[in-house]
Amino acid sequence: MNVNCNVIRFHECGELDVLNMENVTMEDPINNEVLFKVDAFALNRADVLHYQGFHTTLPDFPSRIGSEATGVVVKIGAKVTEFKVGDSVTSIPFNTAKYGVQGDYAIVPQDYLSKAPKNLTVEEACSIWMQYSTAYFALFHIGSVKKGDHVFIPAISSSAGYGCFELARDAGAIAIGSTRTSVKKEELKQLGMQHLIITKEEPVEKRLLEITKGEGVSFVYDPVAGAFCNAYLNALSTGAVVIIYGLLDPNPTLFPLVPLIRKKAIMDAYSQFTHVDDINKLNECKAYVLERIEKGAIKPIVSKIFDFKDYKKAYEYMLSNQQIGKIVVRVNTK
Repeated sequence: MNVNCNVIRFHECGELDVLNMENVTMEDPINNEVLFKVDAFALNRADVLHYQGFHTTLPDFPSRIGSEATGVVVKIGAKVTEFKVGDSVTSIPFNTAKYGVQGDYAIVPQDYLSKAPKNLTVEEACSIWMQYSTAYFALFHIGSVKKGDHVFIPAISSSAGYGCFELARDAGAIAIGSTRTSVKKEELKQLGMQHLIITKEEPVEKRLLEITKGEGVSFVYDPVAGAFCNAYLNALSTGAVVIIYGLLDPNPTLFPLVPLIRKKAIMDAYSQFTHVDDINKLNECKAYVLERIEKGAIKPIVSKIFDFKDYKKAYEYMLSNQQIGKIVVRVNTK
């Protein structure tokens, strides 16, 4: 039952124009692999790093792309025990070089799938795992964030930032977000962000110390890096943890040895991909996130939905930084 379908691939690294929709024949799933028909897939900044050649996962040309999709199982490998044909599933980010999901069909090992939550739309369901798994391991495995801790989340309007905000708030922590301009301020406030810093208009260090009443922040979830680190280093509490998980500032991030020593702080070069390789930790994350979604404690936001033929417009929209939440491409328009 080989499947002929359209997928997004690239044959060399570069800018957005290296991505193309190509017709391929997909082989049947083997061993623990699951083949599913894709209803929708979500875009991530990691996808951009992947086609540019800057991601932790290097492409294997011709390389598929994408790690988050929702769809219906059509065939399973001989060793699959957790899923059956007809199940609605959603994929969890891991090795995007071999198992990219942006296309009509995708193959993913069963460990990196979950049942799609019944209380979410297909667009919401494909928007779960990058934002929540990235935040989960950072907050609870590295940061040991607990009730009452002050958590600083730059670029909080991104899906990753919003996911961290939701999990931190749900755990009883006090979330402090930042965004560059006031354009998204009112919408972010309506989403429950009580503490918001406009970085082009307000001094970050001063505002962090004001909000925390001089205590400083105990956890930073930073996708910007570069020179932006200098804006908050002196507002860390003793023993703080700084997570660097993105490269929105293309300039080098210098290791700030003295400020970190003064605060007995840790700066971690972080990727959730180094955590999902541990199946026990991954299953713990799955159970936690799915339970909180089922309870209605957390729910992904979908910013905008594009048709499959307009996938490059979807990427352009993401690169424009207009969104709050996820950008999703709908493949099956039933």
